[in-house]
Amino acid sequence: MDLQKILTAKSLHQIKHLQKIIDAHKTKAASLKLRKEWLDKQRVNNYSNEYERIRGLLAHNIVKGTSVEGLEKRKKKLEDKGAKPFEIV
Repeated sequence: MDLQKILTAKSLHQIKHLQKIIDAHKTKAASLKLRKEWLDKQRVNNYSNEYERIRGLLAHNIVKGTSVEGLEKRKKKLEDKGAKPFEIV
């Protein structure tokens, strides 16, 4: 009888331990997914900021040290990467 109680207690302990490991993996996966989403949003915002800067330079003909063609190419690359003009609300 004592052996049965010991085995049951040990089995219960192992199940609880495995559940903790599974929960830790789920938490880590969710955390990594959230971090990736934040970094993606940050990257798109950075592209959008640079895109707006280039649009401003081109709109006001303020091109110092760079060519208009180079800025147009960079603007197109940023659009391809997901940069969008800011909307005034």
